[in-house]
Amino acid sequence: MPAPDAAAGPPATAGSPAGCRFHRSPNVLFPTTVARVHDVGPRLVRVTLAGPDLAGCADVGLDQRVKILLPGPGADRLARRARLADESTWRREWSALDDDERPVMRSYTPVAVRPEAAEVDLDLYLHEPAGPASAWARRAAVGDRVLLSAPHARFGVTDHGTQWDPGPAVGHVLLVADETSAPAVRGILASVGPDVRAHVLVEADAPAGAPLGAVPAPVRVEHVPRARRHGAERAVLGAVRDWVAEHGRSAASAGDGFYAWCATESAKVARVRAELVAVGVARAGVPAQGDGPQRARPDAADSRGARPARRA
Repeated sequence: MPAPDAAAGPPATAGSPAGCRFHRSPNVLFPTTVARVHDVGPRLVRVTLAGPDLAGCADVGLDQRVKILLPGPGADRLARRARLADESTWRREWSALDDDERPVMRSYTPVAVRPEAAEVDLDLYLHEPAGPASAWARRAAVGDRVLLSAPHARFGVTDHGTQWDPGPAVGHVLLVADETSAPAVRGILASVGPDVRAHVLVEADAPAGAPLGAVPAPVRVEHVPRARRHGAERAVLGAVRDWVAEHGRSAASAGDGFYAWCATESAKVARVRAELVAVGVARAGVPAQGDGPQRARPDAADSRGARPARRA
């Protein structure tokens, strides 16, 4: 069958950047309301979105990224104009809104997608200082109206919005993450076969800050406290250097049998890649997924860069 992305959305509108960029996207704009809110970690808030249209939301898994548009008058107006619209259409409508009412947009990896219950769970990390998404997460309440851009099941199975792609020959993987990418790690680990050696390095203030759920027995997880090695900047990088010293040579010699995935701040992602490439790991085996340059500025304007989920 043809790739499902090819069937998604209308033809691009001439002269429309949004149309040109997103006309193959299977994402549509789901209107939802907040059904539940509760803390799942010291700085993590789980928000459950619900709405009858979510019965059509596709559960892609892995490191799938979806977008939410924060509540406000602009989001309500967009919901009226573009409910269940394809991404190229709702993007045009979103771009046409005045600057002062255009809703803030952020990307997340779902913790769970339950079409049978018409619900989606998202974990929102509370950054300091708080930007728009973190500020809303602190005051999120049942009944808040939130727009969700996610794949619709009518387009079939799709890997749109994912970057995890280790290939069939992989036998050893390394995942480097932080609190914001813990849901992606959970989705990835659920797909890793029992014959694959998996190492996970998760940087967090405390293990409870990056919950990974039930981890398969063969997976080795190391929670890296941010205070390790006298500073946040060196914490996970030091753990990566330790890992490279022990496993780097075998990872490099494995060729396509080794795959690394890193989702944290952009500066750290670049240095993690550099550590692996320096011992001979091919760059193609280390996809880059970086956040903004500093944790203190997580809520800069949405830019859809290399990171799968700008989760603040």
